[in-house]
Amino acid sequence: MTQLLIQKRVLVLGEDTRSFLSVIRSLGAAGMEVDIVTLINTTPALRSKYIKKVYKLNYQAFTQIEYSAKVTAIIEDGDYDLIVPCDERSLYPLLDIQEAKKTKATFAIPDRNILGPLFDKEETRNLAVELGINVASGEHCEFNDTSSEALISKYSLPLVLKPTKSYESEQLNQRNTVLIARSISDIELFKQQNDQCLVEQFFEGTGMGVSVFSWKGKVRAAFAHKRVSEPEHGGGSSYRKACLLPPDMLDACQKICIHLNYSGVAMFEFKYNSSSNEWILIEINARFWGSLPLAIFAGVDFPKILATYLLTNEKSYKLTYNLKAHARSLTSDLYDIKASFERNRTQNGTAKALSNAFPRLFGFIRLLTGNDTIDTFQWGDTRPFFSEINELIGEKIKRRFRMSKHSNNAKQYANLLAEPINEILVVCYGNIMRSPFAANLLKKKFHRQGINVVVKGAGFHQLESRPSPERCILEANKWGVDLSSHRSSWLSQSMIKSHGQLVIYFDLKHEYLLNSYYHSYRALNLAHFVPPPAGPLEEIADPYDGSPDALEQCYLNISSALDEFLITLTASNSITK
Repeated sequence: MTQLLIQKRVLVLGEDTRSFLSVIRSLGAAGMEVDIVTLINTTPALRSKYIKKVYKLNYQAFTQIEYSAKVTAIIEDGDYDLIVPCDERSLYPLLDIQEAKKTKATFAIPDRNILGPLFDKEETRNLAVELGINVASGEHCEFNDTSSEALISKYSLPLVLKPTKSYESEQLNQRNTVLIARSISDIELFKQQNDQCLVEQFFEGTGMGVSVFSWKGKVRAAFAHKRVSEPEHGGGSSYRKACLLPPDMLDACQKICIHLNYSGVAMFEFKYNSSSNEWILIEINARFWGSLPLAIFAGVDFPKILATYLLTNEKSYKLTYNLKAHARSLTSDLYDIKASFERNRTQNGTAKALSNAFPRLFGFIRLLTGNDTIDTFQWGDTRPFFSEINELIGEKIKRRFRMSKHSNNAKQYANLLAEPINEILVVCYGNIMRSPFAANLLKKKFHRQGINVVVKGAGFHQLESRPSPERCILEANKWGVDLSSHRSSWLSQSMIKSHGQLVIYFDLKHEYLLNSYYHSYRALNLAHFVPPPAGPLEEIADPYDGSPDALEQCYLNISSALDEFLITLTASNSITK
């Protein structure tokens, strides 16, 4: 343990369980007092024993201005020595907070003037070309000026479509995703969500990462890994292994660090073709990265190294590590194995699919060797791991158990409805189809029974003032509900009340969003109240892309569920007339 870090105070901001949890554990084990700002309420990282205080903030329930103001107040009141962001969405607001100079804390973030080459894929590419570092053939593409056919003709399929940044600093609630396009329909779908991007020729090879800590342009610690398994359409690897530092790739990293005079951590992502012995640079992540648990497990503790350099006079090098180390993201790996099995079964039959899946499942036996780990697991801090297991398996079991009990809603929701209710908030995703119809119909039903409860509606979609579709207006008219003047509202945390309010939602996606981004609420799924023979259900399906019959059935389910809900509600004595 670095004695000089003991009782230093650090605020860690993040979301991705792998990098977030790894930083929390590393700095906590080094003796630092760890507070966190989490962008998602359901991450297993929250269960770590090293966390002293949790602040739940995000870009779903709060605006960017609200988020920045709250983080500023936390930093100014917290007397922190170090501020560490684990992703771009946490990093960008910290630039302004740091420049305001209202705290003694050291910020573990890059200088603003070098953000471009570190986070913008196009600027990364341009710098690599300038420094003689290999990149794929490609160009900037404006989709208004280029057809999908022209891109295929020039680069062939598959090709890679890259938004230049994972997040825009003005729109941190929306992630931009790289796509490996394998068909013209893939390109057309990507174009619906993007006006322009970086297009590159697909490079056949294995994903490799070279992670570094650089101090004033000189690499002081480094670690390399290979992807053992990775999703077909791109994205983070679910299973990785340590490997020797490739001298030419490390040299490429060093060139960029020298050019930028960079101080901080970064993961340089490469692709390597073992047949031709060629490689290209893909991108740079100049913050803590998803494969960080493997680096720490192998012996290169980047968070501790970073904190030591920033807060003490102790300087060291770290270029050696356990080359046998493997690490997997358990949930991602199991889902990837399942997806691969289903794909193989469709294409080649069950027998072939099983023969391909078995070696990957058998690979879990490596956990017994001591050279293999699961990202969330650590002896002495096991609660995050069991939280992941609960999320993976336990919640599904609980959900099935709940469904078996739905026939008696009075008992099922007795505790939930015990507290008085003076407001009901009905939410769906867009607040243009289900929730406005349900809210207005519930108002009518309350009025008939003389019930004095305020009913409001909102949606998770942050684009406000959208009207209900014409077909919803026409269908709602059949029920005596007028949606012609309805305009959508976004569900912000400020709309949530910890007492006196009941939130009603319609499906498991809504349940997930509420659990992940909001707090201090009580809620129920209206689908549980759909009576037999149609129900009870787990969801009243979103009719957004459905047929007229689907919309009619949706509204019929809502109406019948509201009738059942009213019976349970009035029996609970939680409302006044």
